[in-house]
Amino acid sequence: MNTFILITNGYIQNPGQKKVRGNVLIHKNKIVDVTENVPSDVECIDAQGCLITPGLIDQHIHGGYDCDFNTANVDTIVKFLTQLPKHGITAICPTIMTDTLDKIRTQTENIIQAKAELPKNSAKIIGINLEGPFINAEYKGAHSKELVLIPTVQNYHHIESDEIKIIIIAPELDKNLELVNYLKNKGVIISVGHSAAENLHGLKHVTHIFNAMAPLHHRNPGIIREALINDDVYVEVIADHNHLHPDIIKLILRTKPDSKVIFISDCLAKTPKTITKGDAAINEQGNLIGSLIFLDSVIKKNLGMVEFKDLLLYCSLNPAQNLGLKHAGRVEKGMNADIVLWDEATYTVKSAFVNGNCMC
Repeated sequence: MNTFILITNGYIQNPGQKKVRGNVLIHKNKIVDVTENVPSDVECIDAQGCLITPGLIDQHIHGGYDCDFNTANVDTIVKFLTQLPKHGITAICPTIMTDTLDKIRTQTENIIQAKAELPKNSAKIIGINLEGPFINAEYKGAHSKELVLIPTVQNYHHIESDEIKIIIIAPELDKNLELVNYLKNKGVIISVGHSAAENLHGLKHVTHIFNAMAPLHHRNPGIIREALINDDVYVEVIADHNHLHPDIIKLILRTKPDSKVIFISDCLAKTPKTITKGDAAINEQGNLIGSLIFLDSVIKKNLGMVEFKDLLLYCSLNPAQNLGLKHAGRVEKGMNADIVLWDEATYTVKSAFVNGNCMC
């Protein structure tokens, strides 16, 4: 089909910028123009009262609803991805946590197969985020201590896949940084997390800062210090107000360049065994093990403290740039038609497009 779609009567809200009145013309999977004119012979979608934004990108999500990326089959993964656009999420990195090597391989294969079967209007899979097993058991969090492995190239070969986009490791356990150097050569994003390291060993990415690492201390500040003051380092933030106090989120935002903050959901599937405390998941010991909300709810929680345009930086443009997605994160000519319409009064998602296909 050669149908053109025009989103009209709304305000275009790009990350970090002022909103502007404009119409967005879509053809197939691309934004072909952003204009004040209304072309003839196009299908029009009325966005009156809406903000038109790029889709949200969650680079650290373990699942949601009944989908757990450590256990879900292909059909469950596909179904989950079709539900995410109603939360404004148009792309994710499914996150597999520490497990047996066999289970990690199986789930990697399931995610790859699901990616090949996704409907056109479902959220996209950018690549897998592998959280473990190469972590420090001292800061294992919800991970199984018995399944933690030493980060070595040999161990990684057992689960290696071209679909792995991000890998979270404890670099202090990587002898001579052999695995780090191997992964760098393959173009994998290496993130420091679940770690007792005293410095970042030259790495430029930190997983859910303040969580699963030594606390910031005035005489031994550790990796939190370097993550905050090194302007080249991306920091992931679980901004659900459970994993971090709102004032700590403010501290991060005052310290870091706007371009180096990435909000993540760290969302888990809610099962009959899940212990909940509000919108957080906890274990039997009462410790936080993850969140139960998606990025649209994270945005709502932080409105008032952070402007919507800046929240779009942290939830869309910044993860797009971190993941090397050159055609995502902005509503501009030539970009992918991954677009969300938000009710301007309530900041509720009203509709979303993935590759120009509407979830209406």
